[in-house]
Amino acid sequence: MKTSPDLVAATTTCFLGFDPWVAFECLRSAGLHYVEIPALPARQSVEWRQTTFSPETLGPVGTQLLRERLAQMDLTPITVGAYASVLQPDDLQPLLRRIDFAQQLGASFVIIDAAGNEPDGPAEWRQLGNLGRFLGDYAQAHEVRLAFEIHEGLARSGAVARRLLDAIDHDAVGVNYDTGNAIFYNDDVDPVADLEAIVDRVSHVHLKDTSGGRGDWAFGALGTGHVDLPRIVGVLKARGFRGPYSLEVEGYGGEDLTREARVQRVRQSLDYLVKLGIQV
Repeated sequence: MKTSPDLVAATTTCFLGFDPWVAFECLRSAGLHYVEIPALPARQSVEWRQTTFSPETLGPVGTQLLRERLAQMDLTPITVGAYASVLQPDDLQPLLRRIDFAQQLGASFVIIDAAGNEPDGPAEWRQLGNLGRFLGDYAQAHEVRLAFEIHEGLARSGAVARRLLDAIDHDAVGVNYDTGNAIFYNDDVDPVADLEAIVDRVSHVHLKDTSGGRGDWAFGALGTGHVDLPRIVGVLKARGFRGPYSLEVEGYGGEDLTREARVQRVRQSLDYLVKLGIQV
């Protein structure tokens, strides 16, 4: 009996330095049908030097045109990469707007962040939990799920993110487990053990390999680094996880590859996923 395929997507950061539309074309040529839509607030867009879509500028008409253009390319937006932080007050309105944006696009997930200063004491933790539940309610009403990126701050690892998720305690708020960032933002973290600490709250995954350590930008094709991706996938499958598995093959610091070379890395990564038992 043939099983249904897993949901496999990719980020435009597989083509860092290229226009998102170029990234979309390349991802489709590599065989992908699901994509993440970058929608960073202005602060992150400038800080991270990434071109992004602005829901505030697009408005409902522009968002519908974006959705139609992607459909013409045989691409489905599954996730909005917002990366707005729950610890930055100025990010609240942009985050709400990106939840609206996701619903208008037909996307099911919004990736958010928890970068910033840790709450100081029980009262501030309660405030953060209340904010998280408000956001969870808002997302749920828009048929969207929020997923904290494994990134700097309160979700820099799965084990650390457990406190944040427990404080919020909302079904629509989970984790986007980034297998490479678990190493990039930490010392001596085993992504497999770290994933096991939070796997019950994982709703979205960034599959990223690395041949480096903390702070090393060394994200080659899947299977070329030292992240134990077979065991990662095994832990996820044991929980019944079917995706999104989103590729994030961001390359190496200082390299200058053609788009064709980057497409080849994506294809190599997709072939590797098949070997891991992921039905692409």
